[in-house]
Amino acid sequence: MIAVEISHCLLRSPPDQLLSLPFENTKEMRPTRGCVSHECSERAIYDGAGRTAVASSAGPFALSVKLLRLTEKSQFLGEHLMSVEDAATTAFSADHKTAVSLLHMRTHGVSLLMHLQSRGLPVILHWGADLGDLDGLSAEALVAAFGPTGLDRFPSMMSSLLPEFSAGWNSRAALAGSHDGHTSAALFTHSQSRLISNGPVMPGLIEVGPDTMIIEAKDPVNELSLDLAVQLTDNGLVRCRAGVTNNNAADYRLEGLELFLPVSDLATHRVEFDGSALSTVPLRLGSWSVDHGVFDDRPAHLVLAEASTGFRRGQVWQVHVAFSGAIQHRVERTVYGRTYLGGGELLQAGEVVLGRGEAYHSPWVVWAWGDGLDAAASRLHRHLEPEAPRDNHIIFDAGATAFADHDREAMLTLAEYAAAVGAETFLLDVGWCSRVGLDPYADSAGGAAGGSPGDLDGLLARISDFDLEIGFAAELTSVAADSAIARDHPDWVLTVERDGITQQVLDLSVRPAMAYVWERLTKLLDRHHVSLLSWSITHGAHRPGATATQHTSTLAAYRLLDALHERYPELIIQTTSLDLAMAVRAVGADKSGDSTARHADFAAMVQLLPPGLVWQPALDEPDDPNSTAYRAISAFFGRMGLGIDLRKQTPASLRAIHRWLALHKKFRPLLHSGSTIRSDESDRGFVAHGIVADDRGQALFALVWLERAVASRRVRIDGLDPATSYRMEIVGARPGEAQAVTPSWAAAVPVLTGRALGAAGIPLPPARRGAALLLHLQSVDQAS
Repeated sequence: MIAVEISHCLLRSPPDQLLSLPFENTKEMRPTRGCVSHECSERAIYDGAGRTAVASSAGPFALSVKLLRLTEKSQFLGEHLMSVEDAATTAFSADHKTAVSLLHMRTHGVSLLMHLQSRGLPVILHWGADLGDLDGLSAEALVAAFGPTGLDRFPSMMSSLLPEFSAGWNSRAALAGSHDGHTSAALFTHSQSRLISNGPVMPGLIEVGPDTMIIEAKDPVNELSLDLAVQLTDNGLVRCRAGVTNNNAADYRLEGLELFLPVSDLATHRVEFDGSALSTVPLRLGSWSVDHGVFDDRPAHLVLAEASTGFRRGQVWQVHVAFSGAIQHRVERTVYGRTYLGGGELLQAGEVVLGRGEAYHSPWVVWAWGDGLDAAASRLHRHLEPEAPRDNHIIFDAGATAFADHDREAMLTLAEYAAAVGAETFLLDVGWCSRVGLDPYADSAGGAAGGSPGDLDGLLARISDFDLEIGFAAELTSVAADSAIARDHPDWVLTVERDGITQQVLDLSVRPAMAYVWERLTKLLDRHHVSLLSWSITHGAHRPGATATQHTSTLAAYRLLDALHERYPELIIQTTSLDLAMAVRAVGADKSGDSTARHADFAAMVQLLPPGLVWQPALDEPDDPNSTAYRAISAFFGRMGLGIDLRKQTPASLRAIHRWLALHKKFRPLLHSGSTIRSDESDRGFVAHGIVADDRGQALFALVWLERAVASRRVRIDGLDPATSYRMEIVGARPGEAQAVTPSWAAAVPVLTGRALGAAGIPLPPARRGAALLLHLQSVDQAS
């Protein structure tokens, strides 16, 4: 997902040679002077998932970074292959500088209509619902129909992807910066546009399916150059990113680079996920933004919608900045009635300074449109499906703080219990290993087959005998303040403060520090065969009195993860960063220790990420009075885990845990492949959501009472095939168990059509707080 520079020799290098080369030349962009890039003869486009293509630096707009330039052969841009047999042609030749050229990209119910210009940046005339086939209509008529009203003073700029302050944008400039302290109001007056497709781009209307447009523009006054990529993916997502290059002799201090798309005038409200309840807030004139800081542990996105929009109805327009550092989402509503939705990376003062010939590239900004929140979320989920690891084992988190004081025998006993209840991977804390005298980095480690009884290999072998895979949780960058590393290399060390505790961490953007971390990490993984590595980026670290390094540190973390995937392609990596840039590299980890919070936050989490890409440790609250069903269902639809001291559980509790883990394994193929459905009847006291198979042959729904319900209610079951008859069965909880809910119809195993279930729903009885049930629906044809 991030720009890189790669030479031919590196493209042919085996994975174990990646770290022998400079890190700045292996992933992302060269992090010199605030993560900038220098010109080289060949560049590459890297999608963060192991696919790379070389890009030529030739052409009339030879910018310092040719991230978005393409060769005459097949290219990669983003996560999907964009194949071209001929070089993409410019939209404007010397003979067509005044002609109207429109590009209409459409797929899966989404249209993106773009007005391309030789002077100025492209204008987005429409993004949203499919406009249908426009073939035969004149470009001039379409511009008149979709173009600006007579009230717009600057029609060509007010709808551009990067609105410019100098052209009449009344809010904060999308591209903000200064040369030597003098604010530079950018105005890009010369541009060329190139389409990645098999046909030439000519004046008039061009209609294509999923495709990518490359725009190169110049600001001759401020001596800035701009690269833009605008992509419509196979799933109907719009993705954009931009790169700005300083061609001025004076340094350019970049303050921000944001990208925007216009939304329909029907987008009158902002959607807020207030726990389990969904609310909408009317938009007002002016600017409204939300900053997502480095300590946020919830998925970051911003959604606009029609009035009375819900999960299953109403148009929604969603944006997400795909970056694991600090970001900002913004909505602008102008006095002319136009609304814009976008965002970008949130940069600190002095964080990015571009010398002459140096460039900055923004993260990908991703927009999703849908008829209902579920439809928009589905596009994001389908986009990530090819990147989702197939290994979705149930993880026992032995690295939890509750087990920090266990000795070796206690840990072995815990592993035996974990295997007995159905866990599949045992996650050990590397720090615990060192504290109990099992040095994971010892030179003798990994020597003898099976190890000796007293070393780490011996412990791991005994855990493996329980038919458990091994995982390591590691704080890769943490260092003790009095350690030799901190003492000898103070320039490697950053400080982070959280929850009143000050810690020392290594700055991964410092190349020797990165090499040190890589050496220890590969030593650990080469000597101990593990299937899982749990590690999270240390956010908010800084060097007192120095310029912020969050930007470069985040890119360095991406480079580390990408190199790990090259060297250990079967390794599953788990991290707490919940964003699209990280989702193509690692499984997210939601470590909330509150089952009620997990139930309430589910709707907001899956608006961005599919449940199958988020690990949630259920059954880890030893003092939680709620039922096992309530706690298990809170993590049932994700990648399930547990972290409770099983040795202290009663036999009945162990049997219940085993039953729920076995049930999760039974439904795992459905849970991690179907479509997520959220009910519009969810409120602060009740949550209903489920997963429906792609062929709609079966479904599994969770019905959860967050508060006591004194009256009965009905709930509709959406997303099913109207013509199919479904057999309904409650699974999991057993009658008579604490807080179990047993509707009167459950014993009869009724059969209803999908139409009846969606229109009339099913009755539910009054229930206590903390009650929960799973409803399995299977087509009669499949069940017979």
